[in-house]
Amino acid sequence: MNKKILIPILILVLIGVAITATIMMLDNQEEKIVENTIPTETEEEMPLFMTTMTHMEAGFNDDENEIMFWSHVDQLTYGMDLADEYDAIITVETEKPFATASIKWDYNIMAEVLERGHGVGTHCDIGGVDQGDITVEMFAKEFEENKELVDMLIGEENNHGCSGGGAPTDWVLAAALAGFEYLQGPVGMHLLSMDYEDRPGEIWTDEYIAEEGFHINAPEDLEDRIYLIKLKDATDLEHDEDGVIVLTNGALASLDGIEEGGGCYPDCELAMADVDVLVEIIREVDGYRDRTQVAKLNVYIPSNMFVEKNEVILRYFFEEMQKLQEEGIIQWASQWEVVETYLESN
Repeated sequence: MNKKILIPILILVLIGVAITATIMMLDNQEEKIVENTIPTETEEEMPLFMTTMTHMEAGFNDDENEIMFWSHVDQLTYGMDLADEYDAIITVETEKPFATASIKWDYNIMAEVLERGHGVGTHCDIGGVDQGDITVEMFAKEFEENKELVDMLIGEENNHGCSGGGAPTDWVLAAALAGFEYLQGPVGMHLLSMDYEDRPGEIWTDEYIAEEGFHINAPEDLEDRIYLIKLKDATDLEHDEDGVIVLTNGALASLDGIEEGGGCYPDCELAMADVDVLVEIIREVDGYRDRTQVAKLNVYIPSNMFVEKNEVILRYFFEEMQKLQEEGIIQWASQWEVVETYLESN
């Protein structure tokens, strides 16, 4: 064969072999890439829960003043009616006076809150800076007194936790001994049971807590308080796998103090700007949160905020939260539903 013809043919054959080899190599690499990127186990994304808390306080005198009791009933009913329109959930936690009044005046509004799909629980306005030298067992009795009253209204099987109860005495052990499964919303007074070096930040001295920080959210940084943890005792705020109480936080401020970061208490004024700032906070938290962990945000809404003069802003609040829920950014829940999801995920 003519060399002029043979050489081009050989070149074409070699090029064909090279192309075929390259294609086979790329196919093999692609198969390896696909194999390496398929997860062996899909990790479920945990929600960012939105919650509220309304406290029927120890300072209320509903058990002595029937007119005050019915006024509070009207406020809670108004709040639930509004929340229901926007697929929202509120949580009501009560101290002794309102619980006692519900029995005395023969109207179980707490059972109604539960039946309507909202959250219920106990408010434990006990302990504090000046608690004195008491044992865990003595402190547990104080928790039990509050719990038993609320148990009578909603059933022990529905009364899982409380807000409050911080003190120098070990409040984790006391609350667990009283039968609670979770504690909600730790503040400065909850750090009194800890040695200074085990507290979440340098500002938390005994003096600071006693003078101004006893009711300030702890830890300071929101990013450090949006996740739930288990505690085996009240010596620190570090997660314990063998914990006996779930600590659930995510606290922001009263709805009327969101814009000011709570610094206006007790003279805050409810405004549209409070809702706008809340939306910004929620979006920011959703941007940095660990999606493998249950996260929670919590806004305090006092019962006297659930009145007609606040309707425009309250509706704006619920509307904006509904938009965020529809976007998949938040999920409304009661305090117990958040803890339940956390326990199931662990």
